[in-house]
Parts: sequence; structure tokens; C-alpha cells
Amino acid sequence: MTKFQWQAIPMALAAIAATALSGCGGNPDKITVVGRQNNSGTYDYFREEVTGEDGQFRQGISAQSGSKEVVELVSTTPTAIGYSGMGYASDEVKMLSVSKKKGEEAIEPTIDNARAGKYPLARPLFIFTAGEPSPTAQHYIAWIKSEEGQKIVLDEGYVPMAESEIGPAPSASPPDGTIKVEGSDTMIQVAGKWAEVYMAKHPNVKIVVSGGGSGKGIAQLIDGQTDLCNASRDMKDEERETAKTKTGKEVSENKVGMDALAIYVHKDNKLDKISVEELNGIYGKKGEITLWSQLTGEKPAE
Repeated sequence: MTKFQWQAIPMALAAIAATALSGCGGNPDKITVVGRQNNSGTYDYFREEVTGEDGQFRQGISAQSGSKEVVELVSTTPTAIGYSGMGYASDEVKMLSVSKKKGEEAIEPTIDNARAGKYPLARPLFIFTAGEPSPTAQHYIAWIKSEEGQKIVLDEGYVPMAESEIGPAPSASPPDGTIKVEGSDTMIQVAGKWAEVYMAKHPNVKIVVSGGGSGKGIAQLIDGQTDLCNASRDMKDEERETAKTKTGKEVSENKVGMDALAIYVHKDNKLDKISVEELNGIYGKKGEITLWSQLTGEKPAE
């Protein structure tokens, strides 16, 4: 069993799903819309940014359980479009440049553009705890926010914190302990690497990482079932209030980086850019964009 087996999915399953979605002999102009399940922080963030705070997604979106699954399905489905963290890019997909409105300059999903606030779909990444974390967990979080931990953020394709936000690495060794981490599938890639490197440095600490979505992680934190919650969205006011009521503690928030949410299409797709307005036309409940020719102006060969 590999250290990342918890997030692995056989490519064969993605290929089967792609075949089911696109269908043999289907319309090559019809957009196959791919998204996330509704317990995902990425789902909530994308829905609000694209359709508005009270907006809704259209029916018929192929909901995937994780960020990696979205990209793998797009990579095997020439008609697909999907959204996922830019850290999941591969040679089999293309990331589109994004503008807020059609006709405006489209911005590439890069670290520099996300950090500068230019890319429209960039968001912070968090670790939440109920009250102050244990001394062992405090040591781990401080290390994540140090230069070494933030280098892993960069190496894994995410956006590290600004230099002014990066703190010193803890000088003392951590107390013995086990840290349970649950939450964001967007963050599971970087969270797995953090845990691997940290445990190699401090073998007296065991870190158990699992995903399932930001919503699941927050629910587990509220119920006292996890020590740390990774989240690709902020906690809602009602979630913070419920956590305080159930645990008797205020939620403690740690920003640990940023993510540029990329829009993925198949590598052979001719489209290079898209606007948030057009994304609303594809994903929104009232959207009327269902064909690639509505975006490119040209109909693909049958």
C-alpha cells in the first residue's frame, strides 16, 4: 500500500465514467459538465463565485468525490469541462485563462497571479481546530506555516503564504502524539506531503490524514472526531456557533496557503480562455451554454 493510496483512483474507472458520459457516437459539440459533490468546500466556493451567493447549479453535472477525480475524468473525456485545484494539473488536460467578464483580459492560473489578486478564482486554504490545538498539533501547524512547510505548498502546485506571514520553524522537538486530520480533498495532496515529511523528521508523532471534503472535516471537528480540519473554504457563522455550543470552545483558524481553482478542459480542446460569466452559463441553473460552439464560434467535425 502506498502512502497516497487513500486518494488513488484507477484510471480505468475514469475511462469507464468518461465512456458513460460522452457515449459512443455522441454529439462532440455537447459540453460534458463535471463538478464536485456538495460536501466539498470547492463546490461551495465555485458555486458562490460563479452563480452568486444564492445561486444554484444546473441539473446533470457529473459530481466527483475528489479534486483528482475531476481532472482524471476531464483527461479522458474530450467534451468535458471541470474545476479543480491547479495543483492537480497533468499533461492530459489544459488549464484555461479566466476573466470575470467576457471580453476582459483573461488571467492565467499561476502562483504569482493568485497571490497578486489578479486571478478571479483564487482562495485561501485553512486548518481549523476547536480551541487551542494540543502541543503536538501546535508544533505541527507552526511547522506548516514555516519556510519548510510553505516550500511544500509551492512544490505541490499551490500558492504559499506571503513572506510576511511565514513564521519560524519550531526549535524544540514536538511531544509524542497522534494527530488526526480530516477535510478538504483539494488539500489532501499537500496534506499528505506535509505529514510524510514531518513524520520523517519527528518519528515520535503519527499523523493520519483523510479527505472527504471540507464539509465532512468541519462536521467531524464540530463532533470532536478530528484534531485538525483542512478546509478550502472559510467556516460559516452557524458552523462556528455550533462548534462553540458542542465543544465549549471557539474555533481557531490558521491560514496555510492559497489555491487557484483552475478550469480544466481536455488537452485537445481548442478553447484557451473563458469568463466567469460564461462559466455561469455552463454551470448555473439558468445557464444556456450547452455546446462548445457557443464558446468557440466553430462547430467541431462530426
